[in-house]
Amino acid sequence: MALSLRTRLTLWYSGLLLLALGLSTATVLWLHWKLMLRQADESLDALAVAAANVVSAELDEQLSISEAAREMAAVVRHRDYAVTVLDADGTPIRELPASFPIDRAATAEGRRSARTIVGPDGRAWRTELRRGTSAAHPFTIAIAMPLREIEEQLRTLVQACAIGVPFVMFVAVAGGWWLGRRGLHPLAVMASQARGITARTSDARLDVPAAGGELDAVAESFNRVLDRLGTALETQRRFMADASHELRTPVSIMRTAADVTLSQPVRDESEYREALAAVSQQSARLARLVDDMLVLARADAGGYPVVRAEVDLDAIVAGCVRDLAPRAAAKQITVTSRIEPLSVVADESLLRRMIGNLLTNALAYTPEGGAVNVVMASRPGAVSIHVSDTGPGIPPAHRERVFERFVRLDPARGEGGAGLGLAIARWIAEAHGGQLELLSSGASGSVFAATIPA
Repeated sequence: MALSLRTRLTLWYSGLLLLALGLSTATVLWLHWKLMLRQADESLDALAVAAANVVSAELDEQLSISEAAREMAAVVRHRDYAVTVLDADGTPIRELPASFPIDRAATAEGRRSARTIVGPDGRAWRTELRRGTSAAHPFTIAIAMPLREIEEQLRTLVQACAIGVPFVMFVAVAGGWWLGRRGLHPLAVMASQARGITARTSDARLDVPAAGGELDAVAESFNRVLDRLGTALETQRRFMADASHELRTPVSIMRTAADVTLSQPVRDESEYREALAAVSQQSARLARLVDDMLVLARADAGGYPVVRAEVDLDAIVAGCVRDLAPRAAAKQITVTSRIEPLSVVADESLLRRMIGNLLTNALAYTPEGGAVNVVMASRPGAVSIHVSDTGPGIPPAHRERVFERFVRLDPARGEGGAGLGLAIARWIAEAHGGQLELLSSGASGSVFAATIPA
């Protein structure tokens, strides 16, 4: 079972806090122990110096080592310390308590540093040795203090930490859990709002919480995603509605022609031919519409293959102009072209479709007796194709809308088009890394410019 984000954050926070408390507690205890030992060593050193001075002074007065040791014991007294004098062989001059520890090896080597030694009774002692300065009677001062009091202080501190650290951990974990719940509450609210957004409520948006830059950025980013999804859903709905309308028209005409023809038991051959001609015309229109819709659907899904090869663009443009010549002649439209021998790496069938759509659009909106001109020109790193007409032009407010799907500004002059030609042409240009734009438009006509990378 996966843990919640709040639980994981609390566990991580608690683990790191426990590690920090453990390290800090161990550091404090270690430093306390070292400081107490240093204070003890300073006291031991001071007493050892005083004892050595007393013994040296007594020896200078021609006293024996035992008398000097007795005088030192009378002068240097401390209830927490034990002091004795050792002769040159390391033997105590006076009888010592049974618990007094003596490091024979350290005495023989003449070490001065303070050390911790366990005495015969099992207790720990802090000891220090100091050599005397008398030449007549070499001696060593041995001084020691039990570490019982320091160990008791350390034990008390450990007990305090054992009680305080769990209490601090409990308070910190409870506070971390509460802070995590409070800090993640805006996320829970946003999640609840997100669950309530459906296809029917695609215009709903998340409330941006006043909880800091990070959560604000999450909410705003999610709202931007919802904006894009809402736009996509709206486009899909409009596409379906427009497609349904466009498909219904030819289907209705074919059905009407068939019903009218079959309403009488006997018809003349001319009537059958007229009905079949209407059915054939609308079938062709329906086929073109379905094919265009399929191209756009596959393009949106990224599944339309673009097969690139080196092709002669001038031959493609000339072929498209030649194919549309009969339609232009039927409307008495003059089609001129200025073509240069240029080649590009592109999909030949898609380029034919793009240029054919541009020419078809120009012929559809050019009145009888008008003119359509096609110009090819090379540019640095690209090839441009300009298709101009002498139509009524496009109002500035609609110059970008003409590239949307099922948009026809003047359906009465569209000659049966569904408004998908320019949308497909722009997609083809962009699929090749180029662009298609309305270069200019006015009362004298419009100029569409397609650019394909060379």
